[in-house]
Amino acid sequence: MGNEKFEHISHVLPLILAAGETELDFSLLWSLPGNVSEYNEPELTVMDVEAQALENQICMRFSINQETYYVDEKTGLVEKASTTHQQTRLLPVDNIKPGDLVQVDVAADLRENWQAERSKDGTSFKGDCRLSVGYTVQEQQEVMFYKPAQLDGEVLAESLSVESIHSGFARAIDLTIPAEFTEAPASLAKIEAELVNVKATSLFAWVKVEGEVVAQLPYLNNEGQPCEELVVYPVKQYLEVPEARPDMEVAPGGRVEIFTCQYEDGEKAGTLRGLLHIQGRLSRLEPLNVALQARSHQSFYHGHKPHQYPHDKPFWLEQVVGTGSSQTLIQREIIFVRRARKVREPVDARVRNLRHEIIPNKVIVRGVLHKQIMAVDAETSVVFSQAVRENFVHFVDVPGASPGMRAHVDARVEFVKVDIHPGGETARQVTIIEIRVKVTRPVKKDVVVSPISPPHKPVKPPAKPEKRVYTVRSGDSVWKIANMFGVSMESIIRANNLQNPDLIFPGQQLIIPR
Repeated sequence: MGNEKFEHISHVLPLILAAGETELDFSLLWSLPGNVSEYNEPELTVMDVEAQALENQICMRFSINQETYYVDEKTGLVEKASTTHQQTRLLPVDNIKPGDLVQVDVAADLRENWQAERSKDGTSFKGDCRLSVGYTVQEQQEVMFYKPAQLDGEVLAESLSVESIHSGFARAIDLTIPAEFTEAPASLAKIEAELVNVKATSLFAWVKVEGEVVAQLPYLNNEGQPCEELVVYPVKQYLEVPEARPDMEVAPGGRVEIFTCQYEDGEKAGTLRGLLHIQGRLSRLEPLNVALQARSHQSFYHGHKPHQYPHDKPFWLEQVVGTGSSQTLIQREIIFVRRARKVREPVDARVRNLRHEIIPNKVIVRGVLHKQIMAVDAETSVVFSQAVRENFVHFVDVPGASPGMRAHVDARVEFVKVDIHPGGETARQVTIIEIRVKVTRPVKKDVVVSPISPPHKPVKPPAKPEKRVYTVRSGDSVWKIANMFGVSMESIIRANNLQNPDLIFPGQQLIIPR
């Protein structure tokens, strides 16, 4: 049977290798300074979560922040004690390996067995924390579909919406960040930094990445006393990605390396030097037509790893049921621990401890807005730090969503402002959070159902064309285009019969030889 009866379709899809839910328990120990007359039940917030695939295991690293409000017995004032607990756990998950993509949703709750013990030195607590973990492990696989061009018999088909991956990108960007110190530093310890509130937008042949670099600067002043500064630096980068198109979605990520802080002795200002590493992948929601029944049928599959997906074993993928985005406004009053004259901006604000619940056609999103405010004391002009924790609940419309499906939720702080009231004891804070939700459900499908027998040998995909076409943009040159595609200038000049390579214009189409 000739191959002319087969139509070749190829998609790079994130196939599901494993998915599930589990619970983890671990013990917490913490204490309150001095004697207390009363206290509230501690509040837990999931601060950071990292998950990597190992051989048949998921390695999870996470930090849990615990806050306890109490009344000091001597002063009668309400105080807050905060402790961060860090844990690393391994989850057994069969059939996964390093390099697979791991997505986790984590929520923390304090179990009812916690108890307090009072002594002359203070009040200590102990109890168990329960983590509720939902995970999905995926592998990016190029799936090749062989659909008969002529069908001999009745065929029943359905169309699924899937996320098709088109390309990835990675860049290293030079960072030069100004830093201010409350006191002149005598020596600096290791500087930790991270990229938060990341947002990426796909443009035509470019990707715009926005976010904030947050750096913690521990140092010693001239008297040898430990101090710390918080630096928040907004970043906006335009990365050239030839495959990018406006209808694509970008899943961005990044990390920050700060190598040094340059400063002069006795000065209260310096400059951070380092690198910002940005990576991401471009994807598009596309319809996938899957044949279900035929009068006489047989399934077959061919991909990069046929041994991993045998012909008689269907694969799992995530059908995208719907997406939705919405913004929520949070306005609250802040009570400062001491009178403040001004607040340093921008403020380190981020969303943590995200939870969600799916109801018909909506997703309920709960989270914690965490802000680290650096304020200037109204009397001493000393900078002090104050953490603010605010819970919020928001509804996002997603038509087609229903209980039992899975939601991927992302929240980003778009805007934050703190206005101090006269007297400096309180302030009004306004924050806008953008929440994006994608609702999916796992489906198990054969690659193709054909009413005719497949050929004995896999059908080869059509050969890639020998030439590519590129549309010249403003600022382009033949040298720049040659470097973009990794070919020589001479090959472009010959392929396009350019009489004067310096005279190319926007909108002109050039053939790019392979």
